[in-house]
Formats: sequence, structure tokens, C-alpha cells
Amino acid sequence: MEPLAFVEILGRHNDVQARHPVYRWPARVGRGYDADVILDDPFVAPRHLGIEPVADGRFKVSDLQTVNGISLPPAAERVAQADVGPDDVVRLGRTQIRIRPPSYAVRPEAQLRAAALYRRPAAFAVAAAMLLILTVWSAWVGTTSRDEWASLLFPSIITVIAVGAWISVWSLVSRTVGGRANFAAHGFVACAVLAASAVAGTLFEYLAFGFNERWLDYAGTAALAALAGLMLYRHLRLNSRAPRRTLGFIAACVVAAGFGIAAGVERAAETRREGMQRYDHALKAPAFLWVSGVTPEAFLAAGENLRHKADALARAGD
Repeated sequence: MEPLAFVEILGRHNDVQARHPVYRWPARVGRGYDADVILDDPFVAPRHLGIEPVADGRFKVSDLQTVNGISLPPAAERVAQADVGPDDVVRLGRTQIRIRPPSYAVRPEAQLRAAALYRRPAAFAVAAAMLLILTVWSAWVGTTSRDEWASLLFPSIITVIAVGAWISVWSLVSRTVGGRANFAAHGFVACAVLAASAVAGTLFEYLAFGFNERWLDYAGTAALAALAGLMLYRHLRLNSRAPRRTLGFIAACVVAAGFGIAAGVERAAETRREGMQRYDHALKAPAFLWVSGVTPEAFLAAGENLRHKADALARAGD
């Protein structure tokens, strides 16, 4: 006996979880064992939905006087009955279904493609190695301890733990909402962007030192914010099928809020350090200073001139 229609059980993203053939009209959908399509949903009645064919490959769905009723997403209003087509979704309880005739034309087969580079474990391993090397290098440049091995090992361990936890959380979310962990892809995104952030931060730090321009520090902060937004956007893209603009807007808002708070804290700290000398955490070679500074003779002369002014003011006060 040929099926008269198919009832598709849909997942979170309207992907088909199961297909149930229908062999008689009217068909009944519910939780009871006498239903034509049985749903394991406690919010569905034993006999919840009736289905009958109408013209042009459409179907009439009817609420069989249930407590929770039926609706047609994205609308949430309950309906007693409605005519639906093969692409319309019907919600009953916490389950979404779609009804299609056997003659429904499916899309052509998708072409198999090789996995994108960032999804491959090898790419994740390379990005992780680069991040670890940059972490060790940054710790070595800034260390002032005689016990250099401890100074190099501790930041590396902290980086591995923190980045590993970050990747694991995103992979868990990806597994929960999409059915795939995408661990290598999340790992590559995190490690590659963090490595790029380390390079960009160092580059702008040396540029600000070399040209003696404070605005380059702010440009470096903006570059780090852009990279953080890119990382968050790529993580969201791996976990959600929402429009790209929506995900980009969410990432931009989150990063703007985070960096705004950080900027406020930094500004408050600078206010407390008003009048104190600023210094870098790592000394830089004079060869990286690309602008002409004040000669030692001019610096000493300016100091002597300032001393004379101070003495004159002291004598005037007496």
C-alpha cells in the first residue's frame, strides 16, 4: 500500500528528525498508541491533531479539542483548523511537524565538498602551536625573574587552561543546539584570533613607542576589539543559523560593551595615577625609536632652567 502523505517531525532549525507515512484519511496525530503518527511529547494529547487532504496538495489540520491546541509558527495564536501547504509548519505541544504529499519535489542533491580549512584538526593544531609560541615569547620578553623557566611555564599553563575551557564551552553549546561539537573549528577560531591579537598588540605597542604617539595605543585597542568581535562572530556562526547581519550585530554589541567597561576601568586607573610616570612592562631597544628625541644636553639645560625658576620663586616667597 502506497503512503498517502508523510508527516515530518522537525527539529530546532526545522531540520527533519523523522518521517512517518500516512495510509488513511482522516489521519490522527497524538500521543496515544491508536494514533496514525505517535509523538512522544507530554504536552500532546492522545488524539491531538486531525489531517485531511484538500485541493492542490494541501491539507486541512484540525485541533481535536485539546488543552494546548495547535498553532502555525511563527504566529503563536491558537487556531481551531487551518489549511497548510507542504512548506508550512504546525506546532502542537512542544513538537513541530510538516505534512507533505509523496509527489513533493525535493531539492537536488547537494555536492560534497571537502571540509573547510578551519574545520580540520590539523589547522587547529597549527593555530594552537602558534598561540603557545607567542605566549612563551611574550612571557620571555617581559620576564624579570631569575627563575625564567617558572616565568615561562606559568603563563603557558594558564593560557592552555583558559583557551581550552573557552573552546569546550562553545563546543558544548554547538553540540546542544546543532548536534555537532565542531571542536576543531571552535579551536581554530579561538587560537588563530588570539594569536593574531598577540601579534597586533605587540605591533601597535612598538609603533606607539617608535613614533612616540599615544593615539597608536588607542588604534591598537580598536584593532583588538575588532579581532574580538570577529572571534565571537565566528563562534556564533558555528552555533546558529540566524542571519549573518544579526550575528554580526550581536557580536559588535557584546564587544563594544566589554571594551567600553574595560576602557572605563582603565580611565579610572589612569586618573588615580595622575602625575605619575608611565612605563612599559618590557624595555625596548633604542633602535625601535624612529623619531628624534631630546638630546641629553637639551634635557639637562631644560632641567637647569627649571631649577633657576624654582629658586626665583622661592626667593620671591621669602
